[in-house]
Amino acid sequence: MIKDFLERATKGESVFICDVRDAFSTADTSVGCMIETAAGEIHRWNIPLPQTGSTEEKAFVRDYFYANVYNLISTLGGKFMALYINPEDTHIEELCVSLDDVFQTALPRDKRTGYGKCLNVTDRVNAALGCPPFRFKIAHGQWDNKAPEAKTQQNAVSIYKKAVEAAQSVTLCGLDIGGTDIKAVGSVNGRIAAIKEYDWNPAEMTAVEQMLEPILLITRVILTVLSLPDSDRGKKLRAALLNKDNSDEEMLAALDTAKAFFGEPTLLDGIGVNFPDVVIHNKIVGGETPKTTGMREFSRDYESEFRRFLELNGMLLGYCKPGGVLSMSNDGNVAAYTAAVELAHTDKAETVADGVLAHTLGTEIGTGWVNENGDIPQIPLEVYNWIIDLGNYPARNYDAFDVRSIRNSNTGIDGTLQRCSGQSSVFRLAYKYFTENAPELCKGLSEKGLIAEEGKRVYVPVSPDDMRKALLEHIMELADNGVLQAERVMREVGRCLAATWRETGFILDPRTKQRILYGRFVKRVKCFDLIREGAREMRDIKFIPGDDDLAFTPLMQDLKADENHTVAQFGQAVGAVYFAASAL
Repeated sequence: MIKDFLERATKGESVFICDVRDAFSTADTSVGCMIETAAGEIHRWNIPLPQTGSTEEKAFVRDYFYANVYNLISTLGGKFMALYINPEDTHIEELCVSLDDVFQTALPRDKRTGYGKCLNVTDRVNAALGCPPFRFKIAHGQWDNKAPEAKTQQNAVSIYKKAVEAAQSVTLCGLDIGGTDIKAVGSVNGRIAAIKEYDWNPAEMTAVEQMLEPILLITRVILTVLSLPDSDRGKKLRAALLNKDNSDEEMLAALDTAKAFFGEPTLLDGIGVNFPDVVIHNKIVGGETPKTTGMREFSRDYESEFRRFLELNGMLLGYCKPGGVLSMSNDGNVAAYTAAVELAHTDKAETVADGVLAHTLGTEIGTGWVNENGDIPQIPLEVYNWIIDLGNYPARNYDAFDVRSIRNSNTGIDGTLQRCSGQSSVFRLAYKYFTENAPELCKGLSEKGLIAEEGKRVYVPVSPDDMRKALLEHIMELADNGVLQAERVMREVGRCLAATWRETGFILDPRTKQRILYGRFVKRVKCFDLIREGAREMRDIKFIPGDDDLAFTPLMQDLKADENHTVAQFGQAVGAVYFAASAL
């Protein structure tokens, strides 16, 4: 069994962790695993761990075990993880004892690498909630596997409908903050009154001000536009502020002009924010995403620098009326919330009674979950960090910023979702399939400046022009036009999403079995269909596109009718508006 996995991995094939766990389920030995979260909730799993023979087999099972532990912590964080083993299972005890070294529990955050990175997030969450740092516990014997007490279930559908009703009489701003752009929507009395897109590259920013200032600038733009009169001067300023191609300097000049002629703008009733990091109780507490790579590498005191993100709450509330609200969560969570709100306003409203789980496919793969009570669980849910692929050994030989690599650009860990289902996975797979079967397509990527080589390294240029969006659009267009190698790329993304679906079931056991997909991958119908085809090769999964068909509330209907903006692109910004309204 393990020999087969090793042969596939050596050939460069994927070996999904869910398949390995299923294959190991007949093993006579296993470890019981329990996590108590910072919020005090208890979660339990059983991880099968077979005995092995050769050195290669031992290494494979070791990687499989560490991947399981890593995925669980990345999802739930926790005060501690308790591991229950039988005294005679010495091979399991050896692995459990090694966890403190492998996850570097005794090291300071800035010294941790690889697996230890997930503990940085966990410890920041624990500190924010007044809990001590994470620790491992090892216990011998059987564990307490009793079912948790059932909680009183709320009417989730009514909760979502109240949010839409609340938006009908207020002025709100929704911000969707991504890895390559910020999208913003302003609403007045339940109708869209402004839409703004702003390109940026936070991963290259080295100080927190460089990230905060654009967010505040775009908020000011929306605030001002919503207050401009319907006059010639007002229309001219509105166009200057909302023009996607205008520079920061041009927008600041327009803001100054608007203030000089029309005075201070009317403050907002609330702001909703999708932020690309772990957010617990409106606090940005993650700090290990690629978006803060520049800060981590260049800041003298990263922990102090990162804590300044806590100031964003007060800064944004400064644009709100007294008593105004700020609602902030991870971008994936708001994507799930957005889908739940829209579905609650259809004849299939009962589907949200089991909760909603969504993925955003863009710069990274985001994941969000709204449970059956209409609540966003206060857990890290860093699904993009999950180790999904235990195979593909040849791709491990490249550095993390090489297109061909399967290595996470932040943690250095191989086989994570970042390189299996996110934007960089499309680049990796396209280069692989084009090189193997259609070298003329690879040559075309180079000629268009979408791919470059430097020594032995192959990469996507991000300066002087960031070519990531252009490369993704090019590959999707090829798939749309029936280019077989590009179609294969999208199907492979679907297969990886199917593996993610199975891993989600193992770790979270959500009641909902369908998944909503948002992002640039979804806006092209052919690409979405190919992703769905690939997923169904592994499992009969129901994927729902977060596109124009998922538009039923007044704001989303406005967006659907817009000639220049799509639901797939700006749907989460609209969802953020409703997320703010839910707190009023």
